[in-house]
Amino acid sequence: MNSVVQIATRKSPLALWQALTTQKLLVDLGLNAEIFPVVTTGDKMQKSQLADVHLNSDGQNHLNTGKGLFIKEIQEALLNGQAQVAVHSMKDLPVTQTNGLSIVSVLPRAGARDFLILSPMVIEQLGLDKKSDSDLKKLPFQELKALLLSSSKFCENVIGTTSSRRQMLFRKYIKKDLNLQILRGNVDSRLKRLRNNEFAAIVLAEAGLERLGLLSNSDMFPLPLETFIPATAQGVIAVEIADTNEDLKEQIAQLCCHKTALYAAVERLVLFLLDGDCHSSIGIHLNEYSLFIICARDGKSCETKIILNKKDMDQLKIIFEKNQFIYSSFFKELCSSVFAQKIHSILLKNNFAEVSEVNSIKF
Repeated sequence: MNSVVQIATRKSPLALWQALTTQKLLVDLGLNAEIFPVVTTGDKMQKSQLADVHLNSDGQNHLNTGKGLFIKEIQEALLNGQAQVAVHSMKDLPVTQTNGLSIVSVLPRAGARDFLILSPMVIEQLGLDKKSDSDLKKLPFQELKALLLSSSKFCENVIGTTSSRRQMLFRKYIKKDLNLQILRGNVDSRLKRLRNNEFAAIVLAEAGLERLGLLSNSDMFPLPLETFIPATAQGVIAVEIADTNEDLKEQIAQLCCHKTALYAAVERLVLFLLDGDCHSSIGIHLNEYSLFIICARDGKSCETKIILNKKDMDQLKIIFEKNQFIYSSFFKELCSSVFAQKIHSILLKNNFAEVSEVNSIKF
């Protein structure tokens, strides 16, 4: 192992926050760690719909389209030894694990909700600028929705989000014919464009806003988890290394938040069972014992809520401990477990085969 641990990361402010947080944790373990910034293919394609991008490459297919474009070069840095650790937003990681690499730890989860952020023109039209922050913070979602539907500026102007999941949920739970368009870029640039009234509203993840110290009660509104189901493992940071680096693996494993690992693994298990890809709109979130799932494709959607029990969670903990609390090893065994078969059966009974490839999974 190199005397200096290089941490591969994208250059966005949020990615750097995640990498610097990991760096501090590694230093606390007695390691000498530095940041190794990487520009990814996804960063270079700021105006493209990533689901429509398919690279001609000999590499692994899950890295050649969709969110894989944001991690391809980072993982290559691990495999060629330029870096020893990679830090990712776990929601950006394809469920297929890249050969030769392992997610060893996940850090404690931040808020998992999506936030709707309104432009000054919408805030002014609705008179929300005359309300106190405390009143806005207590505004129920149904009241907010009624206000939004009364706003011509919200209903007619552009609402920005890159996520097909968020677009699907907005059309399903707010208004079918909203003007939803792609908005790429880092958190700061998206907020700047919103506050210049280029968009009526945008949607961002709570975790990024929280970590960058940008949360505000005056124009940001949390969307309910039960209906606006978050992306898989939203708010989770994953720490990845090369399989050949056994000594570092043992040290990185000490950083793992066990509760976050269990919850993220269950959510990504469902993604695996649905055989989700960048052409599906999927939301999956485990909140205590309630597992919320929605999947849409070709204009159809299926949604369900699965109630887990203590026996289920105890079974997961046993598998996790058996795999020495290494996330990737745990997840690999989880995908062929009795628990996975149970979830698979529930998905089939709830007609998820109509909107996913759940039938393709065999045990």
